[in-house]
Amino acid sequence: AAFSFTTANVLAPICVSPNLPITDNSPAGVNSTITITDPSQLLGLQVQIKATHTYVGDLKFTLSKGAGSSILINQPGGGNCSGDNIDVTLDDASSTPVQSQCNGTPPALSGIDSPANPINAVFAGQSFAGTYTLNAADLAAQDTGTLTQWCLVPTVAAATTTYTVGGNVSGLSGSGLVLSLNGGAQTLPVAADGTFTFPTGLADTAAYAVTVGTQPSNPSQTCTATNGSGTIAGANVSNVAIACVTNNYTVGGTVSGLVGSGLVVTLNGSTNLPVSANGSFTFAGALASGTAYAVTVTAQPTGPIEVCTVANGSGTIGGANVTNVAVTCSDVIFKDGFDGP
Repeated sequence: AAFSFTTANVLAPICVSPNLPITDNSPAGVNSTITITDPSQLLGLQVQIKATHTYVGDLKFTLSKGAGSSILINQPGGGNCSGDNIDVTLDDASSTPVQSQCNGTPPALSGIDSPANPINAVFAGQSFAGTYTLNAADLAAQDTGTLTQWCLVPTVAAATTTYTVGGNVSGLSGSGLVLSLNGGAQTLPVAADGTFTFPTGLADTAAYAVTVGTQPSNPSQTCTATNGSGTIAGANVSNVAIACVTNNYTVGGTVSGLVGSGLVVTLNGSTNLPVSANGSFTFAGALASGTAYAVTVTAQPTGPIEVCTVANGSGTIGGANVTNVAVTCSDVIFKDGFDGP
């Protein structure tokens, strides 16, 4: 059976106790597995093996993960170790070869010994995560036994401490605001005022720069960052301030056909603008994005008398100045061909 474990960058045995009978005189052997989910880099590995078996010179143990494998014990004593049982820790750093050990008193293999083949040359330097398989094989007839327990004893790279970058957004009323960290290395959509934090932390002493990647719209706003850049100094950054203000835009357009005098156009019933000639016009002041606007003619021209009408005169301020209001004037002509009231 497979077992799953999650380690926390510690040097501690990760064990399974399969109590698995080792098939007699079977080079194929039997398998037991340990599955590791910790992705930390493996710096070194020891393997502990416990087995009850007469005449341990019959036995061969192989550890594998993926395409890598190493024969840890291979018929110690040249296959002539007649001692019983195994309780051994296999460590590349040991100066005692397991292959030459054969205690007269059980366990025949004990203590901390170097394996028949290196462990770290195969497994160190890669992710600790994966499924490790220990194969136990009996290569001769008659003597039998059981794999009672085996353990992985890892040394893994210490986790790098990281720190988050965040702050507060205020004044946001539009939609679509996207914040950027370090030139787009991380992006963060923000939908409302309040705190924000980029999801992936940065290492201590790393530089950070928070900018506005996409400005909000509906209404159109401009958001700016304060305290947006610096260097991580052993703590989370939480003082980046994003302040948003709604943009203001003018309303205007063009007048055509104007001959008389006294034309007055009005914005939203209150802002009057006298117009004396054809051409472009713009109301004084500006309206916030999202504000409704309506342009009307509140005084028609005289001398001659004209009637001016408005096209494109109403709507909602978006993200640009309104310049397409069209005021068109024409003479008042009676059916008898005379101008007049």
